[in-house]
Amino acid sequence: MGIYGRLDAAARRDLLKEVSLDKQYYKEHIQNILYDNYVKLALVNIDTGEYVSVISVDKNADNYKSTSDVSSYFKDNKGLDCCHPDEVREFAYMCDMKHVKALIEAGARSIVRNFRFRLRLGEDYEWVSMDIEAEKEPREDGQWVVFGMRAVSLDTLVLEDSLRTLTRVYRRIFRIDVTHNICETLRGGYIRSRDEVKHDCLGEYMKDMTIGGEIFPDDVDRVRKCLSPEFLIKYFASGHDRFTIRYKRKMDMVYRWVMTEVIPTADYRDDNKVFYLYTRDIHEEYSESIEKQELLEFYSYKDTLTRLGNRNAFNILCDAYADRNDKRSVGFVFNDVNKLKYVNDHYGHKEGDLYLQRVSQMLAQHFGENACYRISGDEFVVIIMDIAEQSFNSMIARYKEVIDEQEEAPVAFGAVWKAEADSIDKIMNEAERLMYEDKKRFYSKHPEVKRRESVENEANIAVGTTKDGVPHYRNLGKTDRIFDALAATTLRNYIFMDDLDTNVTKWSASAVDYFGLPGQYIYDTQKVWEKLIHPDDRAIFEQDITEVFAGRKKYHDVEYRMRNKNGEYVVCTCRGFITKKENGDPEFFVGTVINHGVIDGVDPVTNLHNQHEYTKYISIHLRNKQMMSILAIGISMFNSINMMYGYAYGNAVLKDFATKLKNVVGGKGLVFRLDGAKFAICSNVYTKQELKEVYRHVQNLALDNVGLSGTSIPLKLYGGGLIYDHVGADEDVIKSSVEYALERSKEDHHGELVFFNEEIKDNDRMRLQLYSTIHKCVANNMEGFFMCYQPIANSETGHIIGMEALLRWKHKEFGVVPPGIFIPWLEMEPCFFELGNWIIEQALTDGMEIRKIRPDFVVNVNISATQLENHGFRQAVVDILKKTKFPPEYLCIELTERCKNMDIAFLKNELEYFRKLGIKIAIDDFGTGNATLNLLTELPIDELKVDMSFVRGIQESKPNQVLVQAVVSCAHQLGYKSCIEGVEDKALFDYLHRYGSTYYQGYHFSRPVCLEDFKKLL
Repeated sequence: MGIYGRLDAAARRDLLKEVSLDKQYYKEHIQNILYDNYVKLALVNIDTGEYVSVISVDKNADNYKSTSDVSSYFKDNKGLDCCHPDEVREFAYMCDMKHVKALIEAGARSIVRNFRFRLRLGEDYEWVSMDIEAEKEPREDGQWVVFGMRAVSLDTLVLEDSLRTLTRVYRRIFRIDVTHNICETLRGGYIRSRDEVKHDCLGEYMKDMTIGGEIFPDDVDRVRKCLSPEFLIKYFASGHDRFTIRYKRKMDMVYRWVMTEVIPTADYRDDNKVFYLYTRDIHEEYSESIEKQELLEFYSYKDTLTRLGNRNAFNILCDAYADRNDKRSVGFVFNDVNKLKYVNDHYGHKEGDLYLQRVSQMLAQHFGENACYRISGDEFVVIIMDIAEQSFNSMIARYKEVIDEQEEAPVAFGAVWKAEADSIDKIMNEAERLMYEDKKRFYSKHPEVKRRESVENEANIAVGTTKDGVPHYRNLGKTDRIFDALAATTLRNYIFMDDLDTNVTKWSASAVDYFGLPGQYIYDTQKVWEKLIHPDDRAIFEQDITEVFAGRKKYHDVEYRMRNKNGEYVVCTCRGFITKKENGDPEFFVGTVINHGVIDGVDPVTNLHNQHEYTKYISIHLRNKQMMSILAIGISMFNSINMMYGYAYGNAVLKDFATKLKNVVGGKGLVFRLDGAKFAICSNVYTKQELKEVYRHVQNLALDNVGLSGTSIPLKLYGGGLIYDHVGADEDVIKSSVEYALERSKEDHHGELVFFNEEIKDNDRMRLQLYSTIHKCVANNMEGFFMCYQPIANSETGHIIGMEALLRWKHKEFGVVPPGIFIPWLEMEPCFFELGNWIIEQALTDGMEIRKIRPDFVVNVNISATQLENHGFRQAVVDILKKTKFPPEYLCIELTERCKNMDIAFLKNELEYFRKLGIKIAIDDFGTGNATLNLLTELPIDELKVDMSFVRGIQESKPNQVLVQAVVSCAHQLGYKSCIEGVEDKALFDYLHRYGSTYYQGYHFSRPVCLEDFKKLL
């Protein structure tokens, strides 16, 4: 019911017209009609301040000629002292004429709807509801506003309390009146603000919301259609009582899942089409639901143990092939795992699962994960469509080499290629027959398997057999349980016990997992173990073990490098001795292998929690969605202390510094030792300002540092900080972000504390989400990454002779992200090694396309320190060159900034290896950062690239002219080639000829473009 009670529109216009002529007449004719609905009704002229009381509680209409607001009337009226004290302030605001007038000027007519407050009526306070509504058009004497107050029933109070509860649950509630073309925002008291009257209808509101980027682009059309008045009217006309839609909407600069519900009012009908529209944030619960659904879909077609396709996925592929009219060529490999039952019976099903996972990894690495399927317990198949027979045979030949390299073939297989087949089943049957022939060859080639089983029977290790003659493993009882219990007490110490009578060794489960051993029980361990020892260390091991078994040494104690299952070498110390039987004969060789590459939760030097615990701390806080503050601190030039005073003294300094950190932090957080001379303070109570104070305190302690011998050794620090507050990220992103801030403090800010968000001058929440997304995209097969190429031109002719490969990344949520934003951070991530290799492979693959028409074409690729530090990088480059068939003499690798900080001897050794392959070496951005002259004298290089910063304004800058001339002349004198970057236009191209550089690069030739556009430049 409107502010005028039950009057229809015509009667209301007539009555209002009469008011301006005769106010007394107005009161006499409508007082009785309105009195049934209102306890108070008044007219106020907001321009003149005139106040007319139409209905009063005592039926006396008191008129005032000058009233600034209605609240003053209530103060003076003897029957109505004022509203309840709890609502006085809000009531006065509602009735403030300045506020009312501002809303009217903004286009509002309904100023206040249903504002509830308690009003003294007689002796008691009673709940009333106030409406304030402006006349549609001002009169000659000014703008009139109607104030109405009516009693509120108990049912209404309950309803409005429910709506107030809804406003706390829902982000926004709208009341949509389609009949009168009104869309209004509802909140607790339904107060309309200046912003909320901009939309007079749902259509206008939806138009602004969808055009302004508030709705996720993919959802715009669907939301616009489903929340249109036409759609909703039709939807509710069909008998529905509720409409629900889920979509992504921008909140706090990021898109989140929301749910909008539309519910018609109880009196919804053709002449009163009114409904409520509720929107609430469902991001966490719905995202979790989507993840569960995706997980269910994933496991419907994936084998849970191996993550390869399962039988369902295989059947779908078979059906799809059978339905095709144009049958394609098929390469099929049927694999049956050897010794699986033997492993399960002897070492348990857990070990059997590990064995299956290793087989699946071998298949995925060789044929690609998408081509492999596990169709039963020990059977795997590989299906490759559209492959030439020669290519398939080459692939199978390499696969056979991989299997033959292993001491015992993990699988027997049969391979078949068909140009066309009626069905996959027929190909599989033929491949399966060939597999059984291969299995027979396996047993004839490895008779030692049966001999080993015989030895185990004699040694009483296995007892009983299955119907197939496979021995069952016999539990050794208490001795076995003691061994396993001791082995489980440490992560870095691996226990072994070699039965010298049977030559069978039992290893701790952690050793099997870390080194990828064939199982806990190994026959002739020395043969297996020696293959894992670094070739340069095998002689030391063999010499020491020989002396022990010859009786010339009592204890085996030697240090050597071991290769783990990831192909990485770690330093280990092996200690053992021989136990004797009662008759003095050797019985067991027992001992421990200490892995110095794995450290338990506590750092042995400082007694602080180590990096593993640091990662665990971050993971727990992320999982529990807890706030955390991280302060990372590094000690500058710590190597100098080790060089001058020795490592023992250096360790003592680290321990003393760690003690000081723990004293400063106290019970407010935890202190961790990271790698080298770096530490981290983690807390969930420190604010940003408190972290700054902690860092200043630690700096002062470090400057006053006194060594153990009384020598004053001030320590110079650098620090990086991050405040994490429930942003979507993982532990790798958090750690890399802290490390990034730490590096910036060291390199650019002279040790001043740098916070992650301050350094990047951007919203750190957005940046962390960006980095987390990039990290996931790298793991997800380089999703969103693509290559662009910028020409490198001959300086004399201007002809393009090569290109520099430049990485780009695009994501539907962030758009195309400039590489300068994520590359410096990403280079510090371990995953950059894989991404870097992908960049090289893509660039060389595209380079081969161009070499078809330009055989002398050169490809330049940037190389990071992360890649050079990885021991597998050399082999990765060799493999990529073989795979792409790119000639190494036309590949040039450019050293990026962090490469120049590496140990010069190590860097020289790595570059010499690549030079021997024929690869060219260039120093990028020479003359900036750490590109010092000693690099020229120490490193084997071929080219210097002059940074574009020296070229900007070179025509007017004498220093830049001298520097460019010096670099180019230096390169010429040393026999290097030179390249000037930043050649932006023809004028600069002509000007730079005087310096005699070999190559040019810049926008004058082209911006970085995709391969297809690059080809058009040639």
